[in-house]
Amino acid sequence: MTPSRRRGQKRPLSLAGVVCASVVVLGAWLIGWWIVPVAALVASVLWWDRADVARDVMWGAIAGWTILLLIDSLHGRTWALARAAGGALFLPWGLLFPVTLVFAAGIAWGMATLAQAACARISRRVSS
Repeated sequence: MTPSRRRGQKRPLSLAGVVCASVVVLGAWLIGWWIVPVAALVASVLWWDRADVARDVMWGAIAGWTILLLIDSLHGRTWALARAAGGALFLPWGLLFPVTLVFAAGIAWGMATLAQAACARISRRVSS
C-alpha cells in the first residue's frame, strides 16, 4: 500500500492497463498472440514515467487474455482445445488456463520493464 492511499480507498483505474488490455483483445483477435509484447511496448512507452507501469501493463495483458479465453469459451471450443493441448504438454487440462495467463503476464511485464528502462535512459541523455 502506498503512503498516499489510506485503507478502504480504491486504487484509481490505470489507463496503461486498460490500453494494454484493449490492444491485446483486438490485436490477438485479428493478428495473434504476438500482439501481447507490442501492446505492452506501446502502453509502457506512453506512460514510462509512472513507477508502476510494468505492473499495470502486466495486469492489462492478463485481463485482455482472460477476455479472449472467455469469448472462446462461449463458442465451446476452449475445453476441447484445453484437453488436447494439456495432453500434448503433459499438463492436467485445467492447468492450461493459468499457464497461458502466466505466459501473457511474463511477456507483458518483461517488455514493459525493458521499454520503461530504455525510455528512462533516453530521457536522461536528452536532458543532460
